[in-house]
Amino acid sequence: MDSRLLHPSTLSPNPCCFPRPRLSPRPRLLLPRATTDGDATDAGDRQAESAAVPSSPSPPALNIRYRSRSRVRRQEEQQKSAPRKQPPPKKDWESMTPGEKAVELYVGEKGLLFWLNKIAYALIFVIAGGWILFRFIGPALGLYQLDSAPLSPSAIFKASP
Repeated sequence: MDSRLLHPSTLSPNPCCFPRPRLSPRPRLLLPRATTDGDATDAGDRQAESAAVPSSPSPPALNIRYRSRSRVRRQEEQQKSAPRKQPPPKKDWESMTPGEKAVELYVGEKGLLFWLNKIAYALIFVIAGGWILFRFIGPALGLYQLDSAPLSPSAIFKASP
């Protein structure tokens, strides 16, 4: 049997170790190889070989669409190519209405909400640092003594009656 007619996937080195690949439903046809030198004898041999191979119907056309780019990348490129919208220029304080002034003072770039958020964030660290100073540093320096000694880790995780 001609070795070119055997499909390489059907030949496995150890059939018990490797699963046998699924064969395609249609037998594969070997087409004659094209040569660079155009001998007439090679062309005649190729015609004889192709006549020996039974012809099969051509495969049905597949409707496969390939997207060139992902949707996100396409949107990014569109945003880069599109002219950027300039934010509206800030109004002068004198040209604002009283309602606009109130909104600017409350939610503006450096308005009341901005400063309250900054203060709350800083107070988290102040309270945590103060507790550490009071609970651990003060008694360790002998400045004062707490009413009870610190609990041991085994007492913390023990169920209380």
